[in-house]
Amino acid sequence: MAEPSKVIHVRNVGHEISENDLLQLFQPFGVITKLVMLRAKNQALLQMQDVHSAINALQFYTNVQPSIRGRNVYVQFSSHQELTTMEQNTQGREDEPNRILLVTIHHMLYPITVEVLHQVFSPHGFVEKIVTFQKSAGFQALIQYQLRQSAVAARNSLQGRNIYDGCCQLDIQFSNLDELQVNFNNERSRDFTNPSLPSEQKGKSSQPAYGDVYALQASGARAVGFPQVGMALIVLWAPCEISLSELGYSSQPAFLREYLDVYLSTSRYKICH
Repeated sequence: MAEPSKVIHVRNVGHEISENDLLQLFQPFGVITKLVMLRAKNQALLQMQDVHSAINALQFYTNVQPSIRGRNVYVQFSSHQELTTMEQNTQGREDEPNRILLVTIHHMLYPITVEVLHQVFSPHGFVEKIVTFQKSAGFQALIQYQLRQSAVAARNSLQGRNIYDGCCQLDIQFSNLDELQVNFNNERSRDFTNPSLPSEQKGKSSQPAYGDVYALQASGARAVGFPQVGMALIVLWAPCEISLSELGYSSQPAFLREYLDVYLSTSRYKICH
């Protein structure tokens, strides 16, 4: 075991674990002065007010396996005796507020479209552009707001939440990009400030490969908080004939009605309009 330190190193910190979860795990042992989430490594560094508090915490968790949201985490003394500005900056620019968000969707059991992302994020401010892509980290999207404070509000409100009950969890970081370039308005990208963009390309695409930029950075279906988003999935799971008007189908946005109609064409259930 490393030399006792007031800095505790926590491993196996999954994307579903929030800063608040870690605070609750260690606050019974004393005051926590600093916390750094190392998302790319699934780790965290947490600094107690003094070494004695850190020793008490590690002694307790030597006999009791610490677990957060069903996931075992592993704790030890850090090699750092103090978290300096340098260690805190190991989070990278991803935690420096920016009007562009990098969103990773975990446990994506249902399709997430540009339209769904727009409905989820637009309540927090004017969304200018959205670009989606698939990388080893999973389905990701870059979402550009008009104002930085809108992006901050969206991250604070939506981080760790599920779009649908039990799946499609949002993992949100600040991007280090300054401006998104969108050349096409289609199912993969959208510039809401320029609706006249073409939907298809001719020849080789000149759309920036945003997924490559972040290749190293990411080292009952019931809607939660977004009831309109979940409507299509609720209907698809219906085991019998259903009147869509009873479920508020006519009050749904046009894109969701169209999205639902596509699924209904292949559904094994009979649905009534």
